Amino acid sequence: MVSTLFRECLMDVYIAEHGGEAAFEVMLSHAENDEQRYILGTLLQAETEGKALMRPLISRLGLPLLDPGNTRAETAAATEPFKEVPWRERFVFLGEAVRTTYLPRYEELATLVSADEDAQAAKIAQFMGTHERALLALAVNVIDGVADPAAPVAAILHFPLARLA
Repeated sequence: MVSTLFRECLMDVYIAEHGGEAAFEVMLSHAENDEQRYILGTLLQAETEGKALMRPLISRLGLPLLDPGNTRAETAAATEPFKEVPWRERFVFLGEAVRTTYLPRYEELATLVSADEDAQAAKIAQFMGTHERALLALAVNVIDGVADPAAPVAAILHFPLARLA
């Protein structure tokens, strides 16, 4: 049986995935070339897969499958002004948000459950930390001008996007 703290943290992570998906949809709609579309599409795919991965556990625990607030709309509206921000600078903001806000919460999730308590929950909690660390690595790669900056995220996807030549 998982704790109330685990359930609360799981929902925070799940709702953050909703927000991330909305943010990356807005950013993708303003992509200027195939490389940007691939990077932002990969981020969008990661958020979509994160939600899909958590959904069976959330359902089993009797938690709401829908975003109980207005996270998607609020995040989309907050992201819209970033279309004016230069490409690399967007990833400075993204990296800072992941490093200071999201990654600590995602990593906390794994500390709140053990495989003995719930093997599925523990596996998902570990993966979500890996997921968020990959997003941070992508942001750093874009900032640093690394070739194939989306590789850390693409490597963890079950359904990676095709890269256009």
